[in-house]
Amino acid sequence: MAGAELKILDGAQLREADVSLPPPLPETPITGAEVLELAETRASLSLFGYVLPETLKFSALRRIGVSDATEFRSKKLGYSDASSTLRNYISAIRDELRDNPIVVAICDGKTIHMYLDDEDDFAMLAENLFTDLDLEDRGKISKDEIENALDNMGILSGIPPMSEFPLLSNILNKHGAAGKEELGQAQFAQLLQPVLQEVADSLAKAPIVVDVEHIGVANGSKLRKVTYVLPIPSIKDINILILGNCSAKLSFNGVA
Repeated sequence: MAGAELKILDGAQLREADVSLPPPLPETPITGAEVLELAETRASLSLFGYVLPETLKFSALRRIGVSDATEFRSKKLGYSDASSTLRNYISAIRDELRDNPIVVAICDGKTIHMYLDDEDDFAMLAENLFTDLDLEDRGKISKDEIENALDNMGILSGIPPMSEFPLLSNILNKHGAAGKEELGQAQFAQLLQPVLQEVADSLAKAPIVVDVEHIGVANGSKLRKVTYVLPIPSIKDINILILGNCSAKLSFNGVA
């Protein structure tokens, strides 16, 4: 079973980014804020919808000589200066990603659908999650453990953290995945399935791109697309290894 698709953002994706400034309106000044926001939006669109972190924007601005972003945002720019800033800022974002690649997971529901489309895979997933959560080995867990089950599946199984996916709380409430009512393994699986189905459908409509980890990648620009192979029995352990240990190594198509 393949896990969530990972992509390395190494700046190469921005080579074809739109760096043109819309024609100016008569007697309408262009502010630094408008230029920066346009550049960040264009960059994000080229990066699969990834929202640029503040640290990345700060470093890119420093590359183009902007040390005080607040002051620059209030500036009024001529069309030529605004156009140049737009190009230079996107180029600086590209260069920053080239030097400091970012690994992201594309949470678009596809990985979850793969689990749901195969009865055996889903049964194994549900069994392993239930076993992990049944800490006292009673054969019973409470309904509200469904949220912990999704957390255990994690980003690499296509489940974004709740902080990035607030709709998850509504989905859990809608399906009654709350409270202390106890469930056996079969009941747990019956509740988990529709929850995962709605999560997958929601992400298919509005994918979420999650920053997995900032890592140094040798020749990162040569690594275009990677898929992390995630064996179902070790979902929790793999997430702990990658997300909880900053020194962990990821292997991309044989390149560590």
